Amino acid sequence: MRTIVLAATASFFLALGSGSAQAATPSAPAIERISAAPDGGWDYATFDGQHQKIYVARTSGVTIIDLATKTSSAILPDLSRNHIALPVNGGKTLLVTVGSTGEAVLVDLASGNITGRVKTGAKPDAALIEPLSGLVWVMDNKGGGITLIDPQSGLIRDKIAVEGALEFAVTDGAGTVFVNVEDHNEVVVLDARSKSIRAHYAMPGCDEPTGLAFDAKQARLIASCGNHVAAILSAKTGKLLATAAIGSGPDAVVYDQKTDRAFVPNGRDGTVTVINMATMKVLKTLPTAVSARTATFDSDTGALYLPSGSFGPAATKGVLPQFVPGSFAVLKVPTR
Repeated sequence: MRTIVLAATASFFLALGSGSAQAATPSAPAIERISAAPDGGWDYATFDGQHQKIYVARTSGVTIIDLATKTSSAILPDLSRNHIALPVNGGKTLLVTVGSTGEAVLVDLASGNITGRVKTGAKPDAALIEPLSGLVWVMDNKGGGITLIDPQSGLIRDKIAVEGALEFAVTDGAGTVFVNVEDHNEVVVLDARSKSIRAHYAMPGCDEPTGLAFDAKQARLIASCGNHVAAILSAKTGKLLATAAIGSGPDAVVYDQKTDRAFVPNGRDGTVTVINMATMKVLKTLPTAVSARTATFDSDTGALYLPSGSFGPAATKGVLPQFVPGSFAVLKVPTR
């Protein structure tokens, strides 16, 4: 979750190619392309199973995809450099982290109106709901720090100082939160009850960790790293258990408890690496589309959803390439 896609380096986009979904082969699942407007960059997607909707944080605004009707809508066009749109309050409210203004914005989904603005630290990025307290934890990617927000009142309940560029975070559901620190190559372990740091888990051989998932079955963490590996470590001790080879440009990890598999989307390669978490070995690689580097997951059906899009070549060196109009879509990849 290092940055919104449009703000990446120009050299990254020169490798993106067309970004269209690849045709199914006998060893690959059929990919469904769900078209969604508007055009432009994106960061993370979240899945609301109760209402069968996907929320994609965009360079401008938020895109909502209704999976029942396969239609999309756009809200909050005036908000820029958004990193995650997290459904809270039973899916009635959306909390959006806004990198351009350093805040978390609460939106009533019935009306589309902003109901609260919460000042966070610099460049708020990932966010999660910590179940014991019901608070939303917002991770700052610049300068470190976590802001704990009551999603009902919109008030800040606490702040935790954490050094470094914070990336994706997960919880074990029992009072522990884990967050990747991109520039320290580590996972910081936090106690949700005391609101304090419990431990630092070093990840030697893992450069710039971004995506993170929690394997409750084996009490393991898996982080996607920028140097073509995924690091697997003990959630209890921090011991590095294994590394698995992945592709280029990962920015997420999804874990499926039903199959005990982890999925790492590789945006530059247009693939997803599938890892057996019991053996910590790569099972296979699925084709997706170049640029599809973040993902969300339907744990009931096993469908993996990946935002994607196409970019033309840069006109001049150092200038970001232009988005191909009408090419933004979410890819639905069956994994079971």
